[in-house]
Amino acid sequence: MKAPKHDAVPNSNSPRAPHGRRLSMAAMSLLVSLLVTLPARSAMLAGVNVPDTQRIDGRTLVLNGLGVRTLTFLKVRIYVGALYLPRKTSDAQAILASPGPKMIALHHIHSGSKSQVQDRYREGEKVNCGSGGCDTELQGDFERLVASAEPVQEGDVTEYIVTDKSFRVVFNGREVIAFKGDRLGNMIIEGFIGARPPSEELRAGLLGISVQ
Repeated sequence: MKAPKHDAVPNSNSPRAPHGRRLSMAAMSLLVSLLVTLPARSAMLAGVNVPDTQRIDGRTLVLNGLGVRTLTFLKVRIYVGALYLPRKTSDAQAILASPGPKMIALHHIHSGSKSQVQDRYREGEKVNCGSGGCDTELQGDFERLVASAEPVQEGDVTEYIVTDKSFRVVFNGREVIAFKGDRLGNMIIEGFIGARPPSEELRAGLLGISVQ
């Protein structure tokens, strides 16, 4: 019996690639197809898919936590809130003191008229500023913010984006209003994660902590 030759060279005129090369090409094609079709990672709450990351002004923010806002004794769900930060933390004061960027996104799951959305701003102002705890110099900007409120439908998304230079509100990917500086933006974020949030459950969810 003759030993097989190991120095044989495949016929370069053959249209078929070597078996190993065909496997490598097939594996590469599969990998590319997976990368193209694989959806972005996300978290889910109350039937809402929330992205794990957001890109803000060239920086990637990570999902710190999320929670559901409910209204009345009937516990009507009105939105899923998501907090995005450069790094995860459960320290509310550190979040408010940081230069950002930081963002709270509201994924609306219940419709609301313009006046109803404005009422929610007013309720937050009353709870957080009713005892004189807010900067009165921000009142004019707050009134502009309230006036800019949009009616919402299920599936709409409102984003409150705060950096060290500005605060802006984006609705369904469209900038609605912007302010210089971060003072009003931090006041709005404090309304969600500060001492007087809409609910302790929502605050805890955004901060990624459990309610005792």
